[in-house]
Order: sequence, then C-alpha cells, then structure tokens
Amino acid sequence: MKVHKDFAMRRVLLTAHKFFPEHRAGTEVLTLKIAQELKQRGYEVKIVAANPPDLDARRRNEGVSGQASADSKLSRDYEFEGVPVHIVEETLRLKEFKFSFEYYHPHIKTHFAKILQDFNPDIVQIVHAQNLSASVIEACHEQSVPVVFYSTDFWFVCPIVQLKRPDGAVCRGPGPLALKCLDCYTPKLLPPDQEIVEAISSKYPAIGAGLDGLAAPVKCVAVTMLSNLYRGAKAPAAIQATLARPELLKNSANSLAKILVPTKLMRDIFVENGIHSQLIKHVPFGIDTSKLDSHQVKKPSSVLRIGYIGTFFEHKGVDLLLKAFLELPAKLAAGAQLKLYGDTNQFPRYFNTLKSLVAKAGPAGANVAFLGTFPNDQLGSVMEEIDVLVVPSRWYENTPLVMQSALATLTPLIVTDLGGMSELVKHGENGLLFKLNDYRSLLQQLTAVLEDRDLLPKFASNIKPERTVGEMVDDIESVYEELLTVRPG
Repeated sequence: MKVHKDFAMRRVLLTAHKFFPEHRAGTEVLTLKIAQELKQRGYEVKIVAANPPDLDARRRNEGVSGQASADSKLSRDYEFEGVPVHIVEETLRLKEFKFSFEYYHPHIKTHFAKILQDFNPDIVQIVHAQNLSASVIEACHEQSVPVVFYSTDFWFVCPIVQLKRPDGAVCRGPGPLALKCLDCYTPKLLPPDQEIVEAISSKYPAIGAGLDGLAAPVKCVAVTMLSNLYRGAKAPAAIQATLARPELLKNSANSLAKILVPTKLMRDIFVENGIHSQLIKHVPFGIDTSKLDSHQVKKPSSVLRIGYIGTFFEHKGVDLLLKAFLELPAKLAAGAQLKLYGDTNQFPRYFNTLKSLVAKAGPAGANVAFLGTFPNDQLGSVMEEIDVLVVPSRWYENTPLVMQSALATLTPLIVTDLGGMSELVKHGENGLLFKLNDYRSLLQQLTAVLEDRDLLPKFASNIKPERTVGEMVDDIESVYEELLTVRPG
C-alpha cells in the first residue's frame, strides 16, 4: 500500500447509484472498499448516493422497504463502517420528475452543488452516476473540481444499464439517432395500466369512483382507454428524452478528467459510442482478499456442490442454471447439490418463477437449496462449501466481484461466454464457458465436471492470485496525483 504524504488529508467525494445498508450489491461493495482504503491512506472521504426502490428506479414504489421514511425528507447523513455517507432520498429524486431527469436532474445538481461547497473536495470520483444523474458532473465543473469516473456498468451509453434488448440479444449501444432505444427503453418510461389508473383516480376521485361502479368487462375497456390516452399524451416527451440522452451523456463523459474501466470490453463499447479513447484508462477491479486467503481448501463432501451467489433476477440468469441442473441425468444428479445464495424477497415475482421450476421438477428438485443471504465477512466460509461457482448472467457484466472472490478462494468458475466474465475465465484452464442464454450449453459444462472429477482440481491449480483493493487504489491514486499535481492550490 502506498501512502503519499503530499496528498494526506486530501478530500475525495465518491458517488454511487445506491449504497449500504439498504442496498448491498457489487458497486456498493466496490465504492465502500475504495473509500475505506483511501481513508486508511490519509484521505478524508465521503460517499454520496441515492436510495431508489430495487425493482423500478424510475417511479415511486411505496411498497418497498424504507420508502416511507425516504418520503419524509430530501436527504440524510450517517456513517457506515467508518465512512460518512450522504443519501439523496426519493422526495428529492422524484421532485417535479421529468423523463429527462433520469440522466440530467437539475434539482439534484443544486443539492449536490451545496455538498461540494460544504465538503470542499479536491477531487470527485464517480463510481456510478445513475439516480443522481450527470448533472453532478456539471456541478463539479462549475466549482472547478476535477472528476474521475470509475465505471462499473454501461449506464452512460445504455439507459437500462445492461445493453440487453427486449428479445434477450445483447446490444452495443443506442445506434444512430438512438433509434434502438425507442422500442427498448421508451416503453419502460411509461407506467403499467394499473399504476396509470391509480394515479388518475387519486387526482380525480370522481373518475376512480366511476370506474369502480362499472361491470368488470366494461371497466377493463375503460382502463385500457384511459391508459392509452395517458400514454398518447406522455409519449412525445418520453421519445424526446430518449433521443436526447446519448448526445448529452456522451458530452458529459467527454468532459471528465479521466475514465477508468475494469475491462477491455467496456473500453471498446465506450469508444464505439463516441467517448474519447484518450480519456480511458484500464484499471481492473481489486477485492479485499484478507478474509478469503485462508479459505482455499474445500470442506469434504460426498457430493459435488454447485453454487450461485448473487441477485435473484432475470438478467442474472438463475433460471438458466436451474433448468440446466434439473435436466442432469439422474445418475449424475444424485452426486450433485445446487446451492443458491441470494435475497428471496428482493424480486418476489422472479423468485416465484424459480420456486415453480423446482416444484415442477419433482424428486430432482430435492437437491436444490435456496439458502438466503449472509454477511459479507462470511463469504470465505461459504466458498469452502462450494466446489464450482456458476455465473449465468444474460448481460455483459463487468468482472462481478463474486467471481474474483471465488478465484481468491481457488473456486473454479462456470460463466457465460460474454463480456468481462470471459476476460477472467479461460475455458478449460481455470473454468468453463457456456453460450449466452443457452441452458443446454450450461448443462454440458455441468455434465463435464460431474463426469470428470479431476477437472475442478486441475482448474483450481491454474488459478492465479487475485488483484487486491490496495493494488486497485494504487492505480486510482496515481490518477489523482496526475490531476491534483497540475491543479492550482
């Protein structure tokens, strides 16, 4: 670890799209680890993030835990694991909300400008700008604060982040005039029928009462008509916001002092979408290996333990893993167990789909276990009881931290042959790859490790030491040095 005396007590403000304790995915972990490492090196740090609902960050969702308290105030401050945190709540994020606020939010810009004045950072590092919007970058420029962006996903070129089309195909960006986004993103801006009717009924109680008095078939027609009228009125603004998004965010990205990317794939996609290549620096993610290095020996087991750790949602492809496992030949399935770790309440509709797959499988489902979540400091112990970790994502991903954690514990991987995942896993060397969206291809890989029990030990022996948070922050700090050295004062 490098500690630069000349930069001691420099102030660094980091932003994320959401943060602990309400949200605890990979970007949140990465942001926290960077902040803690910087603090250990003598920097004064602060994190600014939002607190949107998990399921749909474009609209208010009163049913999501934590929203009631969020609606009562604009922001709140607290400390998490030694790091000061400022949260922009839904009251501010949804204030006078327009479709364009998704990528440029003037009210958040004003709020963020005040944070800059109070904290007076020497540099701002954006780990994620979603939910805060690119207006925070403009606020930094207006106060002459240099901005470094360390990208964890594709939000700057894709409004749904994942570069995944409605038909499941992967995408490389909006395309000419952003026309590809019109049938992918624009419909998501407009709420479903029930939500439209509830909003209209709330504003005009007489309409709600009239609908309630209709017979079911007539009410169904009336609801459809009201929804179509609403969408017709809102569609022009949604289309305009969609078409204007790529140019504004491209210009915003090109105004940054430096853009750090964890994968070569991300660099290529950014450049293809008009972001200047000279701004981009390849900085792979690092992880905290201190609690993982002592967990490199597997606990004995009579069965081969196949694991998944992550979010239970469609883009993560957990259903592909379930389908593949449940179609294993009976003889092989008898010697295998599927262990699924994740929050079963976060996306209940999708989780019900997963449970249904298991229920329909009959006896084969007996070897599937949904094991919930666990504290992050227990990850090493969990990995001791997983022989191979599967990451079946349907989108590019960017070297999910759980993959690096698996490799740090000498746990081989089976992952989708796509994006940053395939930059970490070399097929037949430290793991196996399978075709995107193809559960039968995944079934072949599971069959391979079950039929040849020497494969996984061979893969484990080829796994190299993982990059650490310290090494990652060394690279980040070198960028700070370059920018702060040339900055007056």
